[in-house]
Amino acid sequence: MAYSDKQKYIPSNINYTSKDFSTIKADLIEYTKSYFPNTYKDFNETSPGMMLIELTSYVGDVLSYYIDYNYKENVLATATEKRNVRRLAEFLGYKTPNSTPSVVRLKVTHAVGVAGDDKDPDLSNLPLIPKGLQISSNVDSELIFETTGEIDFSISGSPDVPPISAPTLDENGLANGYTLTRYVRAVSGETKTKSFTITSPTKFLELDLDESDVIEIIDCTDSAGHKWYEVDFLAQEKILKETHYNNDGTRDTAYDQGDADTGLSQISIPYTLDYINTNKKFVEKFDTDTNTTKLMFGNGLYKFNVTGSSGTSIFSTLEQAGLTLNGQAVESINATLNNLISTNNINLGETPSNTVLTIRYRVGGGATSNAQVGELTNVLNSTEDITITNDDPATGGTDGQTVDEIRNNANAFFASQLRCVTREDYQARILNLPAKFGNIAKCYVERIDDQGGLFVSSLSYNQNKQLVQTPTLVLQNIMHYLNQYRMINDALDFG
Repeated sequence: MAYSDKQKYIPSNINYTSKDFSTIKADLIEYTKSYFPNTYKDFNETSPGMMLIELTSYVGDVLSYYIDYNYKENVLATATEKRNVRRLAEFLGYKTPNSTPSVVRLKVTHAVGVAGDDKDPDLSNLPLIPKGLQISSNVDSELIFETTGEIDFSISGSPDVPPISAPTLDENGLANGYTLTRYVRAVSGETKTKSFTITSPTKFLELDLDESDVIEIIDCTDSAGHKWYEVDFLAQEKILKETHYNNDGTRDTAYDQGDADTGLSQISIPYTLDYINTNKKFVEKFDTDTNTTKLMFGNGLYKFNVTGSSGTSIFSTLEQAGLTLNGQAVESINATLNNLISTNNINLGETPSNTVLTIRYRVGGGATSNAQVGELTNVLNSTEDITITNDDPATGGTDGQTVDEIRNNANAFFASQLRCVTREDYQARILNLPAKFGNIAKCYVERIDDQGGLFVSSLSYNQNKQLVQTPTLVLQNIMHYLNQYRMINDALDFG
């Protein structure tokens, strides 16, 4: 249907910029006077017509407010509601903890006797205490801390702590005992376990832990003994795997055995580091609607081959559950797509099915979890002959970040993007390597060419706090660690 110019352009005195009650009311009065001059003329404040105009102005004012408010809450810089700020921060990749635990450095001592006529320390049968040792406060028994690392007395102490104290003497002036000192990090909280029975597969399955103060997910295993790994996002391909020397068939001690002749065997390296590819992964998320922590898994469904074995790769593929192409089910087109999807380089992980998932997680934290010096002394779940105290206060426990803290931390996280571009980025990332993968005291990175070549020089402390060459095993850990962050065209060389 054709329109004339007169039908297209109809003059109007409607002001679309009016947004508050008074301006909308004034516009409505002017509109009534212009278009209904003979129909309504009583603009007295007490007239029924003015009542209708003011009610309309009220509705317009409220609608205008919520339009502006919704737009404001969709921008991180202007949002004020905490739930909206958290979601916008997650959009930038920054996950906001609901509460943070108190952190403390515990001093652990163990008394040993003497051996031989020389009265040397008896270093046989030294205890190895696994992570998860619980220590309670001597002021508030409800305040419990758990260690996040092993306490291994067979490994030399840190550079600033003598591995063996001066001996205690008997009445004859002969040594009759020594004290070994170790330090370990602990956080406020307790470990809990929850199991879920999974039957049929569900895309992006969510499991609700029904806890609001979850600090971290310790581990997740299924009934077949397979471990599921926590990732930052489901599309993440590489996952950090750490191996303790007790579980490494190539190592007998926590030292770099290959450097025994160079004197570097005095540097302890409890863990080796590597990145692996796995489809058994999940992400942790905090639901602001239910105020609980949830675990979300991927959308892939593992399909067994004709032999029924998941260990072989013949005809084993990861499919998207419920995927159809051009109206055909996946099963009818697997033959033509097998070569394309068998490697499954880009996927969002596997979803569990027909299994029981057991999840161990730590709950606690909060502003009340901080402790004073000397308050953490009671050992709860170990029979080893050890003494524990805290020379420093336990600090850092909060009831969560404020809106301004979330906003600023999210901006800083997004700006960093977890990548190494400049040589300063590499230096900072190397010095940020967790100490359990090897001690780095000094580090310098320089570019050696225009094709992305970088040369890394580093030094480490031995147990006497002397600067020595970094052991080969630590350099291997650094190489694996940096592979997740380096630019694709950068090549690292160590010296």
